[in-house]
Amino acid sequence: MSLANLIAAVKSYNPDADFDQIGAAYRFAAECHKDQFRASGEAYFIHPCAVAMIVATELQLDSTSICAALLHDVVEDTPATIDDITELFGETMAKLVEGVTKLNKVFFSSASTAQAANFRKMLFAMTDDVRVILIKLADRLHNVRTLQFLPPIKQKYVAKETLEIYAPLAHRLGIYKIKSELEDLAFSFTNPEATKTINDFLGEKGTEGEAKLQQAMGEIEQHLKEVHIPVSISGRPKHLYSIYNKMQKSSLPLEGLFDLLGARVITESVKDCYGALGIVHKFWKPIPGRFKDYIAVPKPNMYQSLHTTVLFDGKPLEVQIRTAEMHRIAEEGIAAHWDYKESGGKDAAPDYKEKLSWLRNLIDWYQDVKDASEFMEAVKVELFQYHVYVFTPKGDVIELPRGSTPVDFAYTIHSDVGHRCIGAKVNGHIVPIDYSLQNGDIVSIITSKTQKGPSRDWLKFVQSTNAKRKIRTWLKKEFRDEYVASGEREFFDTFRRMGGTPEQEKTLKTSQMIEEVKNQGFAAWDDLYAGIGAGEIRTQQVVGKLFPQLVNRPPPSPPATNVSQKPRKEDKQQAGRKGPRVIAGGLDSALVKISHCCNPIPGDPIMGYITRGRGVTVHRTDCPNARALHNQPEGRLIDVHWDMGIPAEAASSAYLAKIRVETEDRTGVLNSVTTVIANQGVNVFSATARTTKKKTGQLDFAVEVRDSHQLQALIRAISRVSGVAKVFRIESPEPDA
Repeated sequence: MSLANLIAAVKSYNPDADFDQIGAAYRFAAECHKDQFRASGEAYFIHPCAVAMIVATELQLDSTSICAALLHDVVEDTPATIDDITELFGETMAKLVEGVTKLNKVFFSSASTAQAANFRKMLFAMTDDVRVILIKLADRLHNVRTLQFLPPIKQKYVAKETLEIYAPLAHRLGIYKIKSELEDLAFSFTNPEATKTINDFLGEKGTEGEAKLQQAMGEIEQHLKEVHIPVSISGRPKHLYSIYNKMQKSSLPLEGLFDLLGARVITESVKDCYGALGIVHKFWKPIPGRFKDYIAVPKPNMYQSLHTTVLFDGKPLEVQIRTAEMHRIAEEGIAAHWDYKESGGKDAAPDYKEKLSWLRNLIDWYQDVKDASEFMEAVKVELFQYHVYVFTPKGDVIELPRGSTPVDFAYTIHSDVGHRCIGAKVNGHIVPIDYSLQNGDIVSIITSKTQKGPSRDWLKFVQSTNAKRKIRTWLKKEFRDEYVASGEREFFDTFRRMGGTPEQEKTLKTSQMIEEVKNQGFAAWDDLYAGIGAGEIRTQQVVGKLFPQLVNRPPPSPPATNVSQKPRKEDKQQAGRKGPRVIAGGLDSALVKISHCCNPIPGDPIMGYITRGRGVTVHRTDCPNARALHNQPEGRLIDVHWDMGIPAEAASSAYLAKIRVETEDRTGVLNSVTTVIANQGVNVFSATARTTKKKTGQLDFAVEVRDSHQLQALIRAISRVSGVAKVFRIESPEPDA
């Protein structure tokens, strides 16, 4: 795409844009990316150009946003720095670019941890300037449009992330145009069979359905002209992922869905919207329960429209009626409410901050939750499109996750209202506090000054992250001593259940371990124990972070069962496994290759890297090569984990590991070490021995072990041999220079 094409696109809606700045950003980005290429083989610079064109043509943002789109990958993928952007283009531009730049220079223990950290960074930047997320959505849209060039496992990983995070985020911001395309493109990779089935059905019914829709639109337009209501009418495209979701939700086949046919009526005024609705209902019978008035009660993402479904010639026809301005907001969402002045100032809709209250909840939640996977689950709950909309007694609309209760409602109003809640009225009737709120309910909270605070039982039924956070914070403060005690018990129970030894337990009070606790975000052990006791931290994960060697320890043998008992399907699958294996991206069938540079063995903390044509290469997380992979231009990291299959003792698989033994230079020490190795039941694949310049012995062994637990047991046994100074695992048995 040429600079002239981009400038022409911007001029079509913003003739006063700063075209000199756009040209400068274009040339700078082209120079930075000149030697880089995409997975498709195309020049990498095509990608930032395409993102800038999406920002211009589909979101119609200001020239600063266009420039930031052009520059969005230069800091992440080239030697350019944020300081360079600041110096050349100003502080505002630098903040936008920094907001969409991944934390690639920071090493993370897993792809999920990196995902949470990057998403948190983007959320913080978004609260200051919503253009950050608009550029990021444009970036993701182009990446999904070109997803076919990535390896299959990466395709599914990116597509799944798109459906779980980015498409719902576009929905929450009201950008339906981008949301729908993200969903349909990602869906075609996550579920190609269902995509083909729906496409084939729509293709077979397409001619018949199109003819019926054209007839309906013609008749609607004719009837509205007769009463002098000027309108424009178009067919409403039905998206594949939306059809699939409705099939799953209603358990209906394609033929049974209500609204595969849809018409959209655009009027000049709100009065005409209701007038058009009356005409539609006059000539065609409305289906009960299928009318929604989003004009009188807009969705929190600013969407407004009238929805009704009528019977047209015996077939359901959904009709959406809205003004031209409502339609623009429906397509562009929050982007339509931001007016960026070319002088550098920005004006937002007065209720902009209120519209992003859910975003503040997410950020507050992240402050309290130390676990990356739990944070991402909270993200998915907050972004997920299914919510309920209820009213305060004054008529204000409150949005809550589906399944929310009066307690969730109370904490949305104010923390004190939630803490002092003793009951609730819904539509004038007293209901239990765990009552599941429905769309349109009018909710009032009954409070008492004598109520001391929330009950722990409330955590069993509240749905919103906001309520959970506030309840846990109160309980943690009120019952800190109790939480510390229960959290400490749970920590040690989990530690021992995962195979922790008395020797490892003695290291808990060392300064090194206390420092590691601080690195996990806790000031002291008591704070960590309190977090466990309050349910904020997953005990197994925190033990795994402090003692990585305990991760994926083989489970104990199952208790004996009655021989006449019919085995479960899961038991048959488990029994069929031959030993440990690596699961990549949640896919059992992924092609996996164990890296020879670090030789990970079952139980080692591992990370995965997608290689072209060779599937997923698995490294230990402490492998130097693995750290270098984090700085690659395209993010190819993928979550991997060990599936231990049957207990390791029963498995025949052997993995190569290399260890170095440093000894005193004396006769017989080599024989003593090899005897210990033999007594541990470990086979020696190769061995070398040498005397160093310091007159000490150095023994390197390549041994075959089942997993990291057997290797650690071997290292402990060798370290007890007389004359052995140090035993440790190495990447390769090369001698010192």
